[in-house]
Amino acid sequence: MRKKTKLLLEENNRLEEALSPESNALLTDMVVYLRGSRISTLEQEQVRRDLTQMLLDAEAREDKPEAVIGPDPKSLCDSIIEALPPTSRWKSFLSVLRDGLLSVTVLAAIWLGFGILEGLLGVGSWPNLTLTLGQLLSGVSILFIACGVVYWICRSSFSVNQKKGPWVLIFILLFALLCAGFFLRQPVATLPIPIAAFGVAALFIIYKLMDAQLD
Repeated sequence: MRKKTKLLLEENNRLEEALSPESNALLTDMVVYLRGSRISTLEQEQVRRDLTQMLLDAEAREDKPEAVIGPDPKSLCDSIIEALPPTSRWKSFLSVLRDGLLSVTVLAAIWLGFGILEGLLGVGSWPNLTLTLGQLLSGVSILFIACGVVYWICRSSFSVNQKKGPWVLIFILLFALLCAGFFLRQPVATLPIPIAAFGVAALFIIYKLMDAQLD
């Protein structure tokens, strides 16, 4: 995240602390909905700052949030999204790639940590780490499920009924993935621990470099 965007994000976080719980809940729904759009993060934070200031001004006048937001906050968000230029498909692709890279790095670090722990306990393939078919399938599936959950949360931020979500189904899917990771033990790759650690570090460095250039 660029410095300008990061500073604005921190400013908005401080500004939100002055809102009442009612206004804060409404603003959260609106910001979450905007997160699912194709406008840049910088513009999202600029809109967030304007909305926060509008709500603070309304509270100073002892008005309800609806007095400045209107009866349909979703329609207001849609009009804002329509008025702002969307991020180019190339930048959107790079942003998705960056976020996906962070997720892959986290999963790889977890795999590395468990592999080292197994080695310390005298099990596994120490001093090498083995990536199994089950671990690979589980990791890829978890990434897709996480993306789906984030998209669903953004799109349903104003729907009270949908906020309950298909959590039981998600829990069943995650349990099935854990079982797959445990039972599908066919090796896909075997790496020495130093090389695996270097790979995880390289992924994180690439993520940080991309993050510094993208909103």
